[in-house]
Amino acid sequence: MHLRRIEISNFRKIQHVVIDDLRDGLNVISGDNEAGKSTILAALRAALFERHRVGGEAAAAMLPYNQSVRPEILVDFDLDGHPWKLRKAFCQKAEVELIGPGERHTGDPAEERLAQLFGFTPPGRGASKPQDHQGIYGLLWVEQGASHRALGVGAGRESLASALESEVGQVIGGERGRALLAAAEARRNVYWDRRDTPKPKGDYKARIEEVEELKARKEDVETRLSTYDEKIALLSKKRDILARHERDASLESAVASLSKAQQTITRTKKLETAVSEAAEKRKRFETEERATSDRLDAREKLIKQVESARTALNKAATEADEAKSAFARLETVDKAANDQLVQARAARLQNDRRVTSIEQAINHRRAEDILARLEQQLTTVESADAKRREALATADSLPLDQKQLAKLEQAVDECNRLKARIDAASVQIVFHPIGNQKISIEGTARDPSVPLLLADDSILELEGFGRLTIHPGGGVTELVQSLQDAQHVLQRALQQAGLASVSEAKAEFQRKLDALAEAELQKKLIAASAPKGLEALRQEVETQRVLTRRLATHNLSPTDATDEMLELARQEQNIAAKVEATSEDNASRNRANRETASQDVAVKAERVAAATQDLNLKVGELNAAREKMSDEEMRAAFEAAQIALRAAISLESEAALALDEADPEAAILTLQRAKLAEESIRLDIDKTSREVRDLEVELKALGRDGLGEQLAEIEGELSLKQRQAETKKAEADGARLLYETLSKAQKESKDRWLGPVRERVAPYLKLIQPDSDIVLNEETLEIEKFVRKGVDEPFEGLSIGAREQAAVITRLALADILRGSGQPSVVILDDALVNTDEQRLDRMHLVLHKAASALQILILTCRERDFLQLGAPIRRI
Repeated sequence: MHLRRIEISNFRKIQHVVIDDLRDGLNVISGDNEAGKSTILAALRAALFERHRVGGEAAAAMLPYNQSVRPEILVDFDLDGHPWKLRKAFCQKAEVELIGPGERHTGDPAEERLAQLFGFTPPGRGASKPQDHQGIYGLLWVEQGASHRALGVGAGRESLASALESEVGQVIGGERGRALLAAAEARRNVYWDRRDTPKPKGDYKARIEEVEELKARKEDVETRLSTYDEKIALLSKKRDILARHERDASLESAVASLSKAQQTITRTKKLETAVSEAAEKRKRFETEERATSDRLDAREKLIKQVESARTALNKAATEADEAKSAFARLETVDKAANDQLVQARAARLQNDRRVTSIEQAINHRRAEDILARLEQQLTTVESADAKRREALATADSLPLDQKQLAKLEQAVDECNRLKARIDAASVQIVFHPIGNQKISIEGTARDPSVPLLLADDSILELEGFGRLTIHPGGGVTELVQSLQDAQHVLQRALQQAGLASVSEAKAEFQRKLDALAEAELQKKLIAASAPKGLEALRQEVETQRVLTRRLATHNLSPTDATDEMLELARQEQNIAAKVEATSEDNASRNRANRETASQDVAVKAERVAAATQDLNLKVGELNAAREKMSDEEMRAAFEAAQIALRAAISLESEAALALDEADPEAAILTLQRAKLAEESIRLDIDKTSREVRDLEVELKALGRDGLGEQLAEIEGELSLKQRQAETKKAEADGARLLYETLSKAQKESKDRWLGPVRERVAPYLKLIQPDSDIVLNEETLEIEKFVRKGVDEPFEGLSIGAREQAAVITRLALADILRGSGQPSVVILDDALVNTDEQRLDRMHLVLHKAASALQILILTCRERDFLQLGAPIRRI
């Protein structure tokens, strides 16, 4: 079996996912935690092993949280080389469909066919269990967190046993031994079922159940009697609790404590109010003190600003005078630089006109050269085009094509073939005359030294012998007729082509090919000389003529203008340009200096005006402030505010000290404790009173049941049923002992029972742990121990990582054995090898690769980086 495609919809946390293109060997399915990898395995198990009409908790577990939808799974798989499709839907409109080669099943028949294909026992009702209902897949499909545990062979044991026996042979001691074992098994089956751990059945089970039922009834009555006594004692205890509460007046005491604590809290709150009011008064005086301090600071700051403004005005006036003097000097320098620039620009323009004239003369001469070359090229191309058209005309005048020539050659070949067959079928006569005797055929002389071939009835006249009549064998006449027909076809084809012979046809066709080759050659010559085409070349020639005429408008002869003359003119042009650039830079620099100086004069004048305005403003502000309050009055107000603030701080400190001495935290805790105590005592009294009433009611009910009489009656009946059950037990144990003894003898004869497992495991172990072995239990096929360099170690005593590796290797070996016996053996590992260190993980990759050469293995993982180097395709969900 090989899985090919899995599609899941509305199953647990998976809304919709498709995993397709699963190949035969290794396949890695990766996803983050909570992405739904384990859900994929759960959905696959549900599709194969859960009945589509399953309900209850099993169906509810498939639904997404707090949703009512229709979980649906589609699985495509190959089995015995044939494709199958399975579709199963649960909960709402539950249905199943199984489609295979030449068959289709729905409903319960589909479930039965599915169980038959995969060799598992479907559950009767409720959910399936891997150990009981999932066959070998309880072993080979490993859930998350289970890779290091026991194999869990369970219901797959029979399939494994069958696979092992198919390799080692059935060693069961002959026909008589098998018959004896079958009889013992039948006797045992009367009393026991077929489970690995047998359970009683039939009449034996009924006897046991009767005894167990009576024991349960006896235990129930004894429990009720014991309960009655316990409730009597409990009632007395509860009444004692109520009496103690009443005697100690515990509730009244708790109420008094609560009242006292509330009074203490009231006094504390008054002290807290006093502290709060003192703090508010202190904050108000702090604000007034800061305000008078800020006003005093502002007055002193304003006086300093007036002095600073006066100093700034004097400085700005001095700087303005200096800027005006500097501007007058720079105006004279700027005028001289502009005059020099005008002279340099005129010299440069004169050199530009000289260079342009020489360049036009040189370009005119070069344009004439290009025009002459293009005109020569055009002449060559036009000649080649004429030759091409002539060759195409010649080829068009020869109508014979390749198909017609092939038809003529085929007719010739057919004639030659028929001639050869006639020659082979004709009678060949070789003459060996003794002397000079003559030979003639129907009156025509014949050279006797040349062999004679006869296809028709002929009469030979042999000089000195007489007449000889020759009748050739059958079939020649038909060949002669076929040859004549083929010759007629050949002549008709030649007439249609207007030719006398095939050789003439070949010569004519060759002339046509030569003409086409010549046309292609001339086409290539045209393409080489005129890549853009003949018309484009003509247009290019005309364009060059126009350009040449336009360049002739210059005042120099093309022959007088030389490159040396142009170079000399360009050097003079560069010198003039440099002089102009230098003059322009000098003029620009002087102009910028003059403009900067002009701006500086304006800025300095603005600064004088601004400084004058600022001084007047500051003096006005200071005079206005002093009219409202003098400097001496402001200092007196500040000192009064400081005195008031110190008094408020002292008052707040005294109030805080009084509050601290009252210990408000202790008062709050005392109140909380008093409230809880009063509530707890009241609840305890109410609860105990209810319990007393309930116990009294229960005891009245129990006292009316006659429990003692019931117990005596049940004990008598139990004694009788126990004796009957013991008799059946002896019979059942004997039957079971006989079968198990014979079965054990049978197993002891199977010396090679687990040999195939050791053979399959050994190559894998060699890759990760040489000189080691895995030992399985012959009965359960579970891993018992791990042998390392001759030392036995219990499987459960190994580290989790070692157990994980051993269990995975064993499952791969068992899957290989199952595959060899023709049973489905896909291996699925959900987050396996998570406890394996990096070095061993690399070796386990080799193990998986080796196993994947024969098995399909699906790895579900949230640790993609662990399998990036595995070399298997990774599908992400």
